[in-house]
Amino acid sequence: GVILTMGKGGVGKTTVAAAVAVELAREGHDVLLTTTDPAAHLQATIAKGVPNLRVERIDPAAETRAYAHRVLAAAGAGLDAPGRALLEEDLRSPCTEEIAVFQAFAQVVQQGTAGFVVIDTAPTGHTLLLLDATESYHREVARTRGQVPEAVRELLPRLRDPDFTRVLIVTLPEATPVHEAAKLQSDLRRAGIEPFAWIVNQTLSALAVTDPILVARQAGEQRYLREVEQEHASRVASIPWFARVPTGERLSELL
Repeated sequence: GVILTMGKGGVGKTTVAAAVAVELAREGHDVLLTTTDPAAHLQATIAKGVPNLRVERIDPAAETRAYAHRVLAAAGAGLDAPGRALLEEDLRSPCTEEIAVFQAFAQVVQQGTAGFVVIDTAPTGHTLLLLDATESYHREVARTRGQVPEAVRELLPRLRDPDFTRVLIVTLPEATPVHEAAKLQSDLRRAGIEPFAWIVNQTLSALAVTDPILVARQAGEQRYLREVEQEHASRVASIPWFARVPTGERLSELL
């Protein structure tokens, strides 16, 4: 199946995704850990040489080039020079990258049929915002005379299947991250995808603090923890503040 970590930038999605992937791999499962976030540094987060774990990245530029090449090879084969030039110009439009990334994302999700796939998504959520635009994608594929891959046809059913896909919404106990996460949850539900759980990162509630600033912050986060638990999430997990960012061998401290 597939596990996705989602949320705004800076809330700890990459760290949570890495921790989940490493733990699954250590339990003996075959795991693919990948990201749609250009700024993610998965390799720097995990320890080297974890058995059963592969780490990859969806590169928008590379996926766009590969997609354009496939379309030109298929739809451009029988075109005259003006027709091919028009198709090449069409493929330079901004929507080509969206389609290419969308297709790559669908292919990654498809790999969840053979093992675990853990996906760290981009802060903008641009890949998943395409989920409720599947019809637009199909029209674009038809316009360029391409074929709709099986991975794309099955993408939404797979993401909507709670036995196949688990979405983890990662947030911080602060106003903006929580409210943006709530909006994200609304968007996912509009696409027919129900988040599995919320993870509130960098909380002070479980820690014994004495510094006046930290005491005030600890008190201030309570309202947002209650909001998550009472208004938004059916399942909630919290991760306390760490003195050092838990990377490498220390990832297991999160679980």
